Amino acid sequence: MTVRRLEDGGHPRAAGRAAGGLRPCADAECRRFLLDRSRTNTARWCSMAVRGNRMKAGRHHRRTLDGAGAA
Repeated sequence: MTVRRLEDGGHPRAAGRAAGGLRPCADAECRRFLLDRSRTNTARWCSMAVRGNRMKAGRHHRRTLDGAGAA
């Protein structure tokens, strides 16, 4: 089996993409990687529907708990 690096044109879709498009998911509990195909190269999670939603919901929950205790 031959393994080629993405920077060297190992995958046809990777041609012309900037280095750094392949990175780990921002969720510390996740072991997956994501290939960022967004125009701005700012994707954070392997799956927005699952990981991104959990992270955003958890952050919202903590933020509302902090706000409720201060009032």
